[in-house]
Amino acid sequence: MQAAAYKARLAARAAADEGFFLGRRGDFGAARKKFSQAIELDPKFSPAYRLRAAACEKMSDWAGAIVDLDTLITLDPNYAEIFNERGFARRQLGDLRGARNDFDRCITLGTDLPLAYGNRAEVEHMLGDDSAAAADLAQAQSLTASMPDSPPASSTPSARKNQTHHKTPRTGTSKNAKGTTR
Repeated sequence: MQAAAYKARLAARAAADEGFFLGRRGDFGAARKKFSQAIELDPKFSPAYRLRAAACEKMSDWAGAIVDLDTLITLDPNYAEIFNERGFARRQLGDLRGARNDFDRCITLGTDLPLAYGNRAEVEHMLGDDSAAAADLAQAQSLTASMPDSPPASSTPSARKNQTHHKTPRTGTSKNAKGTTR
């Protein structure tokens, strides 16, 4: 990497780091600005696009998230999880067929991401294909059951209330190192 490109990458990383910490504090608007600054400094710095898309999602700017997810897909068309995220954003905008296509692509790329199956099950149900929805939900549950310490998969919106599409729910109690609950 040439010296100028290296300096641009370092500056982009610093801006993205600032954005990350702003986002952790809940200031998603300021975080998005920092991620945009990182992208201006280094347009090929893919983590900034992913982080800006996440900030957009937190602000319910689904169209903005899709723009960044499209860019990530252009940079790496085999990044399965990005198709899952874009599918979720498309579903939020009511583009159910586009969402289903993205979940299909995520699954086709060979990922065993239970969430992709659960998300696709929800879209299939919304499109009226309950048999496909049931099959996808069963696959999501099967994959989840084979993962250590995983919560049950769910494709219902009410089960995911107050959650983002890529975080696991908390049960309210957890075991500490001594085996007791808090």
